[in-house]
Amino acid sequence: MPSKLPLIDTNVIIRYLVEDPKLVKPAYKGVFSFFPKIEAGLLAVEMVDLVVFEVFFVLTRLYRVPRREAAAKLEQLIEFKGIVTRNRSVLRNCLRLLQTRSLDLVDAFLLAVSQEKGVRGIYSFDSDLAKAGLSLLKIE
Repeated sequence: MPSKLPLIDTNVIIRYLVEDPKLVKPAYKGVFSFFPKIEAGLLAVEMVDLVVFEVFFVLTRLYRVPRREAAAKLEQLIEFKGIVTRNRSVLRNCLRLLQTRSLDLVDAFLLAVSQEKGVRGIYSFDSDLAKAGLSLLKIE
C-alpha cells in the first residue's frame, strides 16, 4: 500500500546533519526541533532511496564528510521511528557496506539488494562487484 506520508527532501536532511544549531541561519533553525520529533516517532515522513543516495553524495562530495562517517549518520537517521522507507533493510545493509568495504554507493546498493534477494549473479563489467562476491554474468 502506497504511503500517504509527506516526503522529506535532501536539503532538509543536509541542514540537520551539517549545521551548527548555534550558528544556523534562521530559515533552517527549525530542523533542530523537527528531527527530534521524527526520531521519537511523533512525526512521520517518507524518505525515498534516491534522497538517501543524494544525501550521501552531498555529504561526501560537497561537505567532504568521510564516507564511513556519512554512511553512519545516514544509518542512524533511517532508524528514527518516524522515518519510513520502502527498503529499510536494503538501505541499512548498503550503508553498513559503505562503512566496512571499499565500494562505491551504487555497488554497495546492488550488493545489498543481491544479498536481500539471495541473488549471486549480476550482468556487469565491474570487477569491484566480482571482488565483493557477485558472479559477473556473461553478456552475449
